[in-house]
Amino acid sequence: MVLLSNAGSLLVAVLAASTHMAHAIPRPQTEGTSPELTTEQKEGDDCDVLHDRIVCADESSLLFCNQNKWVAFSNCTLGTVCKDGSCVFPESDSNGADLPVEEESASANKSDVDVAETGVATDVASSAPVDTAVPEASAEPVVTDAEATAEATEATEAETSDTGGDSSGDSSGSTSGDFGITCDKFKEAVTKASSAIGQSYPTPSDKQCTSFLAGMPKGDIASAREAAMFLANILWESDGLQAKEEYDCQDLPDWCAQNYKTPEDAPGKTYWGRGYIQLTWHYNYEAASEGLFGDDRLVESPDQVATDEDLAWGVSFWFWKENVHGDAGVQEGNFGSSINKINGALECNGGTAQDKAKKRYEMYKAILPIFAPGELPKETGCYN
Repeated sequence: MVLLSNAGSLLVAVLAASTHMAHAIPRPQTEGTSPELTTEQKEGDDCDVLHDRIVCADESSLLFCNQNKWVAFSNCTLGTVCKDGSCVFPESDSNGADLPVEEESASANKSDVDVAETGVATDVASSAPVDTAVPEASAEPVVTDAEATAEATEATEAETSDTGGDSSGDSSGSTSGDFGITCDKFKEAVTKASSAIGQSYPTPSDKQCTSFLAGMPKGDIASAREAAMFLANILWESDGLQAKEEYDCQDLPDWCAQNYKTPEDAPGKTYWGRGYIQLTWHYNYEAASEGLFGDDRLVESPDQVATDEDLAWGVSFWFWKENVHGDAGVQEGNFGSSINKINGALECNGGTAQDKAKKRYEMYKAILPIFAPGELPKETGCYN
């Protein structure tokens, strides 16, 4: 069994230094890395918060990726050594004799093989199969575009009435808060954005569309242009609306349970990336729950962020409202400013992943003419 020493108090200190780390990207558009990462990094070296978590500093200590820099995390417990980002018992002693834990380690290794061959992770402690598929949106009856849009319109009007928000639209003449965006336009936007970066995202479901339209007031989306900005970023974060839960954590839930642990967690709950924005860490679930509902329901039941379509969008709009919407550059129509607010340390300002930011922009250019005809895209605010 792979063992990782408990360093909760140190992890809290690490997290306290980070800002807006709400997402843990689910490997969109590229081959993903597994949690068994490269070894023998040095404290202060660059890392990639989108893919890196924990690595070995040497044979006895670990580093944690925070704000794209490796920082000290913990030391391995007595009798273990650091290997592939985890503290494990050696397979044999200096005389070549098997150690008592070898059989258990072999069981853990077999579990890894099961994941690779069957796509189903096995809890080593209970031998209970864990479903690794991304939860599907609940089955919905087929409805026409007009019916779907009418449903979303009613929902947005109700939301606006409840919150006292401004329901006025933009130059499209819409008064419902959807800015003239229909489900046909939404689906066309996803398809064209996909093609713009050489991908083949599946056509969104009607439920995905209506939840998107109904959720816009939660993000304080102020125009069709801002809706296009939001959607372009969400498509990138969620692998084209395919990932409502972090891929690595579907395959290796025990690993994620250990490595996202903080002392504040509710008993038995883990706060890895969920929702289309990939909301991550206890403090973000707590803030999103308070912001959306005025209580702690998402802390007590974090899984619903991945299984409930409305919540998958809801936390994403909440994050946008809290961290992106109010930026002056975003309100001026500078798409790069939205990237900078979401993942600027890595993709903007000399970051090592500017190629990803440029793909976000290509998707935005494909979406904007559909949502806001006549608007010209502005790239400014990230890498230029």
